[in-house]
Amino acid sequence: MAEHPNSQIHFVDVMPHLIDEVQTRLATQPQTNWNAQCIDAANIQLNTTQSHLVIIAGVGGDLLSEMVAAIVSNHTALISNKRLDFILCPVRQLHKVRESLNTLKLGLVSEQIVQDNHQFYEVIQVSNRSKTPVSLVGDIMWDLSNEQHQAYRNIMIAHYEKQPSDQAKYLLKSYLRL
Repeated sequence: MAEHPNSQIHFVDVMPHLIDEVQTRLATQPQTNWNAQCIDAANIQLNTTQSHLVIIAGVGGDLLSEMVAAIVSNHTALISNKRLDFILCPVRQLHKVRESLNTLKLGLVSEQIVQDNHQFYEVIQVSNRSKTPVSLVGDIMWDLSNEQHQAYRNIMIAHYEKQPSDQAKYLLKSYLRL
């Protein structure tokens, strides 16, 4: 926040008890540049004269893709004039999220694998200003000298080995080539 003193942070969730918890925790903080709203993230209203960073985490891939598509669709004036970045951490359907980001013409900024509580997550940052396509398996996030990355790759390989679809076979080959 020190780098961007005029920044505004919006906490959004459809679950009232989660928003109440955020409001209670942040009410004791000296900064006033935040607000918490109980709405669907797809309906968030962003100021079209500023650049924005939207963070969505802990949501299934289908819903996350719908939210991002709605935000992009609802803010075409912003996208044509300003930067709109997303940091996304889906809990499932990762390849669907990655496909939808390409469809929306959101390019890759960065991506990484995070392990928390024995679970693996992919954190993907995209922007309307980046022209780098989003790989279906996360080409730049892998460090196979890292044991955690090896373990996560093995989980993904085992998952796609069980899937009969042609897309699963393609994804399996992609993970095996890493």
